[in-house]
Amino acid sequence: MTEQTLQSLAGEVTQVLASLHETPETMDRLLPLVYEDMRRIARSQQARLGVSPTLQTTELVHEAFLKLRQSEGQPIRSSSHFKRVSYLVIRQLIVDHARNKLALKRGAGQAAETLHEDWIATDASDEAAVVEIDQALERLAEANPRQAEVVLARFFGGYTAEEIAGLLDTSVRTVQRDWERARAWLLVDLQE
Repeated sequence: MTEQTLQSLAGEVTQVLASLHETPETMDRLLPLVYEDMRRIARSQQARLGVSPTLQTTELVHEAFLKLRQSEGQPIRSSSHFKRVSYLVIRQLIVDHARNKLALKRGAGQAAETLHEDWIATDASDEAAVVEIDQALERLAEANPRQAEVVLARFFGGYTAEEIAGLLDTSVRTVQRDWERARAWLLVDLQE
């Protein structure tokens, strides 16, 4: 898409978002406008987190949209605010999926049975890593919210430094500095 097309689409999204308060069914008009962007975010997050193939991109986008639709009472101010909310919702769905898979691998309330070697679950390191990253990001958000926001937008949203600067209304250089500092902070935190 060209830059002009993207700006036109962002303006249209903002107009639809503004009318959400007047008519709740407006959310249904929003999906076709943001669907491809949400798919890109979902694919980006799945690729970075190595999420299980049981969680499909389309399913993830639809679940995210349903979750957004259920929270229609929350005001979404603009296209960039919607993008931020979208990648946060998709991130949460992926983390919830990982937690549920870990719980199932640990038994999740099932009756105790005798251990047989062929029943041992596959490696849970992917799901555990997703949960560990999520917890580290929560700690980073407590220490430095803006750096955490940059990581969320870049890591989970798949946005470039320029796009993040626009989303956060700051300079590209500030985003780059925050990214470098946050990466260093997370590296130390995750090694502990």
